[in-house]
Amino acid sequence: MILYFPKAYPDELLYSQLARYYIKSGYTAYRFAAEALYKNKTIKPNIEFINAFTEEALQAITNGTTFEEVILTHTMFPYYARFLNCEWRNQALKAVSEMRNDYYNLLCFPKNKNAVIRYLRYCPVCAKADRQQYGEAYWHRQHQMINVDICPLHYCRLINSEIPINSQASPSLITAEESIRDDAEIVISDNEIECKLAQYIAVVFSSPVDMISTARIGDYLHSKMANTKYLSLRGQQRNITALFTDYSAYYKNLLNNTLFEQWQLQKIFTNDRFGTYEICLLAMFLNIFPDELIHMELPRKRQQDIFDTEIKRLHKQGLNYAEIARCLNASYDVVKSIGEGRYGKYHYLSENPQKGGAKKKDWESIDAERLSTVINCIKELQNSDKRPIKISVGLIERLLGYPKKSLYNCPKCMAAIQKNYESQEEYWAREIIWAANQITSQNIPLTFTNIQKITNIRKRNLIVCFPYIKQYSLSTPLENALYSWERNMLQAK
Repeated sequence: MILYFPKAYPDELLYSQLARYYIKSGYTAYRFAAEALYKNKTIKPNIEFINAFTEEALQAITNGTTFEEVILTHTMFPYYARFLNCEWRNQALKAVSEMRNDYYNLLCFPKNKNAVIRYLRYCPVCAKADRQQYGEAYWHRQHQMINVDICPLHYCRLINSEIPINSQASPSLITAEESIRDDAEIVISDNEIECKLAQYIAVVFSSPVDMISTARIGDYLHSKMANTKYLSLRGQQRNITALFTDYSAYYKNLLNNTLFEQWQLQKIFTNDRFGTYEICLLAMFLNIFPDELIHMELPRKRQQDIFDTEIKRLHKQGLNYAEIARCLNASYDVVKSIGEGRYGKYHYLSENPQKGGAKKKDWESIDAERLSTVINCIKELQNSDKRPIKISVGLIERLLGYPKKSLYNCPKCMAAIQKNYESQEEYWAREIIWAANQITSQNIPLTFTNIQKITNIRKRNLIVCFPYIKQYSLSTPLENALYSWERNMLQAK
């Protein structure tokens, strides 16, 4: 029975709060505290996140607050989830809140290629201040941010404790008070960039996570390079080489610069890298204030729309295209083609074609002629026993030999294609079922590794497909195998 439970300190890990409960409740052994706290008393306490708690423990932990708020303010969730796409971010929070184990596959954990063991860390200056203010030291979240090796407040080198994170150590709850020495050496960093970065990341990490924002980090960072040498005048092309050169020079004295190759930088802009540390590296270099990064807002108008509007405005004022090009420091050919509405078009068809000119096509007749061919092509793709193919306009055009984007002028054909539209998750589900049938027909074990060999699908993408897989009618053996496989994946870290 939980008769006493300590209140959480500012920026305290939930693990630290639980350890203080264990020490102050008078338990003679850890296993007795574990019986009161965890549904599985033999489980190793998760230092960065949570475990499955008993109803009584959950009630004590959430006294005066909500479990989601505890996760957002007393676990490392914001460090691994803040910049994920909105859907993944909310799925991860739901998984943690429901005390499921599949959250690990949804969050953005950096790869530990060298199998380096991490330990709980502390700042000796913070520990001393905590003892003076609260009468005891505790484990801070900010000191556990991967790749940030100094205290964001005192710029003091963080010290490893003897408590390993994510290891096979015996289950235990160990307080900072009993682990942190009074005579620990204090080493202050003299690296200005390292200190500035640590403070920057701490502000971002400690701020509330916007769970409803749909702005994607790659699109946002791209927009913040407007009117710089790293972006074309219309904002459509990135000069990634110049950006990487200047970025590397800026962080040349930073030991933990994890973006050391140009392709890694590009992956952030394409929304394929979501690590808080790397995004803060790039954002600080681009002079984006932490508050702007926390509350990402995409501009209402794209840079290309602003550029095109300015050309038309200047032309209406009487400037010719050569003068506009000099005024905007842009190419004359680009300015003229934008002003005449020809930019990006290979052929300009006049509304009133003259003799010998390009004639306007009768798209209504073409649409009617193509409709039956398009429908038959879709049916063949859907009824094929081969690997599933996601139906799209471009695919139909390639298979039937139609000119690129010509079907966009055929509303009946487009309606037939859109009727068979499926989301990426639904397509992945069909592909997984096809791969599972291939595997089971060959008497091969139905495992994630074998599925991945055929489909090359990532585990986090696989998990979001489970609801769609269940919608399809499956054979009983395959259905049982897939459901069993789902349960095993969701229970495994």
